Amino acid sequence: MKNGLMTKSLIFGIVVIFIGASAVSAIDNEWSLSPQSMNRGWLYVGGGLGNYTTIQDAINNATNGDTIFVYNGTYNENVDTKQKKIILIGEDRDTTFIHGQTTDPVVRIGTSDTSVSGFTMNGSSTEIILQVASLGENIYITNNLMQGGGYGIVLGLTSNKVTITNNTITSNMYIGIQLQTSTYNLIKENRIENNGAQGIEISQISHHNSILNNTIINNGKEGILVNGLTSTENTIEGNNISNNQIGIRFSGGTSANKIIGNNIEESIMEGVLFQSSSENTIEMNNFIDNKRQATFKLSSRNTWDANYWSNWIGFKLSAPIFQKFPKAIIGGLRINFDTHPAKQPYNISITV
Repeated sequence: MKNGLMTKSLIFGIVVIFIGASAVSAIDNEWSLSPQSMNRGWLYVGGGLGNYTTIQDAINNATNGDTIFVYNGTYNENVDTKQKKIILIGEDRDTTFIHGQTTDPVVRIGTSDTSVSGFTMNGSSTEIILQVASLGENIYITNNLMQGGGYGIVLGLTSNKVTITNNTITSNMYIGIQLQTSTYNLIKENRIENNGAQGIEISQISHHNSILNNTIINNGKEGILVNGLTSTENTIEGNNISNNQIGIRFSGGTSANKIIGNNIEESIMEGVLFQSSSENTIEMNNFIDNKRQATFKLSSRNTWDANYWSNWIGFKLSAPIFQKFPKAIIGGLRINFDTHPAKQPYNISITV
């Protein structure tokens, strides 16, 4: 009898322990679904109870490798990722707004291996909309709308391997995208328009950057400015560069850059202007209805080949002999030639 009672007591104890363990396990599993758990991976801002109410609070509590998801809404704050290597995602760029409140950058990326996408960012004429801190690498800025600031995107000194894709950068007081002493960056498939000065500026020892398949229109000065003695081996290809004061300007000793397969149209002044810039390649572009299609000053050994020129003599005079004439590019007292001008404009289709 005593042994039977002990056996029943032992079984009851085991069942209680098992139920208790199961309850603890269930609680642990419930917490693991919360963005505030210790091993979360994902943090959430807005959208419901238990989530962070500001983006900065979520960043402050994030660890390297975390993803911060921001629900639709308006967030009146300036955001700094600091030294956190994170992924920051807005639910929908058309309905997820960050409005800067101070003269600091609206969003500052403070370190390498960081991504920001899916936001509309608004600032004032005294603010940078998005700034990448110096020495940043492997950074992705995608699918954002950046407007109303002093500058759209600014890469700090020696920022490298930054990818800027599928953004709209518009109506900033000065420059849409500015690179300074930055290399191996990719600017691709963005819409850059209505900025007060340059659409894109590359300066101060910036080389091996690629500007591909962008729409760069209606900017107050240059669509693209490349400046600086060692700003070399940059590639500008497949862009629609239209209705800017100057389409593309190289100055300050730049060299060995490529301008290939772009639509360069309806510039108020020059389509392409070289100032103290040599050994560049300009080929297979459409030069259409710019006030001056192209010119150069104190520049030499630039190669022009197979470009389409809407004012080429072969279109003005139909006699066969004129079809063999080169296109003259006049630079002061000197002349360069495109010896193989294209007879039809190239089909350069840009959808952004």
